Amino acid sequence: MTAIEENLSSIQIDDDDPAFLLDRQEDNVSTFVAATNGLSAAQAPPWLRTPLITARSFIDDVIYRLEPPLAGGRFGHIMLVPNNHQQHTAAAATLITLQHDEFLQDAMRLALLTLPVVKNVVRYFAFTAHLADSRVQKVRLNNLPPSPRNGRPMRQLFI
Repeated sequence: MTAIEENLSSIQIDDDDPAFLLDRQEDNVSTFVAATNGLSAAQAPPWLRTPLITARSFIDDVIYRLEPPLAGGRFGHIMLVPNNHQQHTAAAATLITLQHDEFLQDAMRLALLTLPVVKNVVRYFAFTAHLADSRVQKVRLNNLPPSPRNGRPMRQLFI
């Protein structure tokens, strides 16, 4: 039994109380963090711990932005549970808002220069998903929509 499955067995997850998951892409996170550290810390958003950002500190900072009352609770760096629909929607909206930050967009632009595009698939920092069943096999991607930024497509960190 995985740690996620063990945690899911101890809480109620259903259509009214879905889990919100972040599946970070380790190589992409490392490349993104290296890019953030190449930028001026003075330009970083106030919620981001600087000057030296690590993969762990960045993930912690993102998850911290999603914690209660915004989301139901936290299980490590991967899941916020359980959530009512309003919390689930707020978590997705917060991630969309975070990725609009100029500093994060600059870091993503730099990271994308070194991340390979495989089969025409652009790399992301993390996939988001929801789960309305205690069986982790039932996870469904959220597919957060890309939103325009200043009339141009935005580089998505979270999908």
